[in-house]
Amino acid sequence: MKARQADVATIARDAQEIPARGREVADLIRADRLQLLYWQSFPAVFVSVAAATLLAVLLWPAADREALGLWMAILVGTTLARAALFAAYRMKAPSGPAILAWERPYLVTLMASTLTWGLGSAWVMPKDSFLHQAITMVILVGMAGGALSVYSAIRWLAIVTIAVILLPATLWVVALEGTPGLFLGFAILLFCVSALRATKVLSQSMQRSFELTYELRQAKEDAERMASTDSLTGLTNRRAFLELATAPMHYCQRNDLAVSAIVMDLDHFKQINDTRGHAAGDEAIAHAGRLIDSNLRRSDLRCRWGGEEFVILLPDTPLAEAAGVAEKLREAIAASPVAVPDGVLALTASLGVAEGTDSLEALIHRADLALYRAKREGRNRVACDEATPAAAEARPAA
Repeated sequence: MKARQADVATIARDAQEIPARGREVADLIRADRLQLLYWQSFPAVFVSVAAATLLAVLLWPAADREALGLWMAILVGTTLARAALFAAYRMKAPSGPAILAWERPYLVTLMASTLTWGLGSAWVMPKDSFLHQAITMVILVGMAGGALSVYSAIRWLAIVTIAVILLPATLWVVALEGTPGLFLGFAILLFCVSALRATKVLSQSMQRSFELTYELRQAKEDAERMASTDSLTGLTNRRAFLELATAPMHYCQRNDLAVSAIVMDLDHFKQINDTRGHAAGDEAIAHAGRLIDSNLRRSDLRCRWGGEEFVILLPDTPLAEAAGVAEKLREAIAASPVAVPDGVLALTASLGVAEGTDSLEALIHRADLALYRAKREGRNRVACDEATPAAAEARPAA
């Protein structure tokens, strides 16, 4: 029953983690899109000023020069605001979800610049010269095409930008010029339809590219975790343990700190497999792994060494304290029968403890010798390495 409850709890936890992971990936993709916009649209700031200058020069003979000058001043102001935002972004260099805090300033400055273009161009466009109106529309289409390529990372943003740039002037030309304006408006409509199609294709391609990136990254992390984790217990496997233990061993050696090891073995495990079956043996190992994980500090390294044997490394822990940890584990295992397919299985464990900073291999070997002594002395007990000073007073009572 307890095993089934544990399985149900694991399934429920995984069910909660899946949508959480999905939201996390969605936020990371959103941040990547925004980061792409910041890097792609920086040159567009200068292109905007250059295009506005060209339009002002072309409209100068026929437009209201005071209105044209005011429009240019507003446009330069919004451009400077965007340039300052990009400079601040590059200085801060945010990464990951922190990029999302820069989304609103980006949208505000972009919309200010876009509205200046869309509404301002319709305002300064000569009302009595179809030639200058056509020139204005050609430049606006060019700006919209640039927006299509720059802002397509976020489709709705590209669509809104194109619409705001083109619609005011287009509607104004259609209202002023009648038939010629209708033809021009129809041409702009065709451009908008093709732009809508292009934004959909580009946005979907980028979305899939971002998703593949994170799927590959997740697959890599899962593969690395599987390579370093024992699938039955969820503890570190032997190979990864030997790699991870190097750093704390060296730290304790350099700083003259005690480091201890515990080797634990489930008692009469072969008999469990022979009489209760391998499924019961697997559940016993998994149960022991859970008890080990829940009774240790985060800084303690634990692994399934092989079969029913476990190894624990306790940095900055003298022998007496490590023996107390081992006794606590022994008591927890003895007091926690495990549910197996044909009933309940009582478990006991023998543990050997040693202290030393000479080498990891030597430390584990001495703890292993202590383990065998615990088994010879009757099992279900903790034995300390006799070669370690103060082992006698550290040894718990049987």
